[in-house]
Amino acid sequence: MHRLLVFCALFLFAGCDGAQTSSDNSDTAFSNIRRDEHVVFFRTAGWLDAANQEWYLPIHGWIYEPQDSSARKAAFEELLEKQFDLIATDKTEANLSRRFNLLIADNERGKDIVVNLAGRSFELPLSSENGHFKTTVVISAAEADEYAENRRIRYSAVTRESEIRTFSGEVRLVGPAGLSVISDIDDTVKISNVTDKKSLLEYTFLLDFAAAPGMADLYERWSDSDVSFHFVSSSPWQLYSPLREFLDSHDFPWATFSLKAIRFRDESLLDLFKKGTETKPAAIREILSAYPARQFILVGDSGEQDPEVYAALIREHDGQILKAFIRNVTQETSDNERFESVFGGIDSDRWQLFEDPQSLKLPVSP
Repeated sequence: MHRLLVFCALFLFAGCDGAQTSSDNSDTAFSNIRRDEHVVFFRTAGWLDAANQEWYLPIHGWIYEPQDSSARKAAFEELLEKQFDLIATDKTEANLSRRFNLLIADNERGKDIVVNLAGRSFELPLSSENGHFKTTVVISAAEADEYAENRRIRYSAVTRESEIRTFSGEVRLVGPAGLSVISDIDDTVKISNVTDKKSLLEYTFLLDFAAAPGMADLYERWSDSDVSFHFVSSSPWQLYSPLREFLDSHDFPWATFSLKAIRFRDESLLDLFKKGTETKPAAIREILSAYPARQFILVGDSGEQDPEVYAALIREHDGQILKAFIRNVTQETSDNERFESVFGGIDSDRWQLFEDPQSLKLPVSP
């Protein structure tokens, strides 16, 4: 994105965050969710402590107050038109409204969330200044066997009887051994044209999300071979729901998400513009460390820094990462200076630049 958007965002989103909301602890058996607030739980994956026969289940969510600011939206539309010649139409207005309003949502800090999981109640840590709450709960392997369906355990926020809404989430039980895919989203499975600022903004705010040809079929075929999936992307958490809905509607396999934590009222906004080499490695390492006995495939694209990130991780986790697949969106060749330098010293069968997903095959573990 263009750095002009930083200054625009500081102006447009200056009033964001219901950050001073106090927590009502009068009844800790229930979640402290007001009627003007919403909760979304992000998809996560659990891991097994085989020695103690216990499952560790991450719970991660976001509580916020939805916003619908016509003034700030009009200012943003004016920016899109003046700086990038992008104009919302009747066809794209709904996309712009939803995605923009998610980005300016008021984050709610200091909120108690209680969830019911595997027949028990767990009180989560108070939500932080960006509205996120996060913890890991532990249940026995016997409890997991009892409550899991299709290797997933569903849970929901415990709400007062007067609350008619339901807020629920899922944790997938990913075994200690097997094969997993860590995948980028933008220009890997979703067309974004990240290298073209105008096109990126159009795909991000106006157009319906479009699937990269053949990628859903490829991932579904791999899923049939009992592969698990994790999406690691530079998109902000605020766009989690539209991204998840897009992936589900295009029949991508169930996957966990790791996105960028951005708060539009402080310096964390600048993280939106950090290179993938600065943000993605830590998120990927966290997944690798949770499953030390599993083997991984990394899938990304040539548009930004996926090749650089993946090559460094292959060197760092040589026995755990089998291969990197790079979708060629820049019309480069595998023998050009960039790839020769990035993957120098790594066996040529450990990475592949591709255009047709049907040409990809799961690597065989050595």
